[in-house]
Amino acid sequence: MNLKDIVNPAIELNEKDWKILQSLYIERSFKKGEYLVSRGNVENYINLVIEGSCRVFIIKNGIEYNWALAFENDWISSFESFSNNMPSDEYIKAMTDMKVYSFHRDSIINIASVNSKFAKLERYIINQIIHDKTERLISFVSNTPDERYLKLIKNNPDVIQKTSLKVIASFIGVTAESLSRIRKRLLTK
Repeated sequence: MNLKDIVNPAIELNEKDWKILQSLYIERSFKKGEYLVSRGNVENYINLVIEGSCRVFIIKNGIEYNWALAFENDWISSFESFSNNMPSDEYIKAMTDMKVYSFHRDSIINIASVNSKFAKLERYIINQIIHDKTERLISFVSNTPDERYLKLIKNNPDVIQKTSLKVIASFIGVTAESLSRIRKRLLTK
């Protein structure tokens, strides 16, 4: 999927608008294990994952808590840091080699203030990020770990090949041992 396919459902842009949009982002590449942002650094970008995958996590008492996974066509950012121009409390780390289109805070603010189409696009991107966070929170309140695992597999069928079981376990809120039991139990159903 290309940027037009992702953006067009939100807003129709003419050729002039597309040229402007293409001037707003930079393509960045990250090797597996590299950080898009680290705790203590200010997040200056909202990123659209073009290839690969990454995870968002915090570290507390030496334990990593993965709360978001992003795959191709997902928007990802340390959003509180981005929106408030303050140091991030989280890490975003590439799980595979990856490419992203990165939209800098200043370019988004500037273009949104002079072009209503891009203001609408900005709202769309922000709504996507907020929607993902809200859906994740609701899942933890209303779904069992088994249901969270099944939903992850349904939405990202190749997640097992792209993500370690330790990260998946943390993402669904269980230990690696519990995930092993969940997988075994689901295979016997």
